[in-house]
Amino acid sequence: MAPQISPLAQSVTLKLSGKVIPNRIYRTALSEYSGSYDENDREPELADGGAGLICFGNIPLHREHLENINNVVLDRDQPWDAVEAFRPAIAAAKSRGALCLPQLNFTGRQCPGFLNSSPVSSSDVQLHYCMDKSYGKPTPLSKPQIRDIINRFVWAAEAVVAAGADGVILHAAHGYLINQFLSPHINKRTDEYGGSIENRARFVIEIVEAIKSRLPLDRYVIAVKINCQDFVRGGATFAEQCVIIKLLEASGVDFFDISGGTYEAPAWRGDLASLGESQPPAGEGTFLRWARDIKKILSRATIGTTSGWRDSERMIAAVENGEIDMCGLGRPLRDEPDLPKRLFSGEKVVSKL
Repeated sequence: MAPQISPLAQSVTLKLSGKVIPNRIYRTALSEYSGSYDENDREPELADGGAGLICFGNIPLHREHLENINNVVLDRDQPWDAVEAFRPAIAAAKSRGALCLPQLNFTGRQCPGFLNSSPVSSSDVQLHYCMDKSYGKPTPLSKPQIRDIINRFVWAAEAVVAAGADGVILHAAHGYLINQFLSPHINKRTDEYGGSIENRARFVIEIVEAIKSRLPLDRYVIAVKINCQDFVRGGATFAEQCVIIKLLEASGVDFFDISGGTYEAPAWRGDLASLGESQPPAGEGTFLRWARDIKKILSRATIGTTSGWRDSERMIAAVENGEIDMCGLGRPLRDEPDLPKRLFSGEKVVSKL
């Protein structure tokens, strides 16, 4: 009898693009603070570890609106060739058969004050001191500025695809600009980009629609990293996010990476108790309880969740029981790049982190 394949080693096919992710482990995008690539001086690559999908970033789209220092910037006004600059890193990510989705982002009001004291946002609601940083009072974006940012997302998506990526993942979580439009706590607009859920979702829907007009969905992947909820009083609730996720699925999003929180309430760090929520069992995904319910309302899109996965048995159970399709790992892959291969072997694994 042939040995049974681990549920985590089984492939999954994205429905719109038809692209096959070789297994159920993905590397969720992180803010890496390491904006360089040297073929002759590199640490063990993520690709060598066997993750089926590699997302990298946080990649800001404007050099004056950065998330932090030392991140790669993908600004259409930059003097260097973005395609050639990204090609080696994307080729490395795909070198063992993984799909690659760079994560595109615009910081909005979460741009640290020492980098830009005059940020932009959906409205003028200022972020108080948090994450060991202070932030300037934002200026509400005008409609021409909104259109400019949408065009930047499109330009960046075309650039990374030309460099070999399988598509892109949009950062709509963690309090960055797309989330600032989705959040009623921050978005106080009275035009067509504020008020109702549909209006608050208009910005991200227009980004998706604009990208797919240039990158056909049957060839390229549009994915979204999105909060299950904001964990902030007055922020986007789970029920609202479910509506938004369904709108995004209808627009052509093929994969959702479920996370949660903002700089005000960094739930992605895993400390839900400090935010008034019960902690998941040790080693289980932080947002699994919400992701499993999101999966029930999806008709097509693939879903994964990130943060907190440390125990192989809990990852296997979540995938095998159909609660989610994939498990996202971030920091564990930084310290244990061979972790996916160990998971696929059937070894009982508990990450050291």
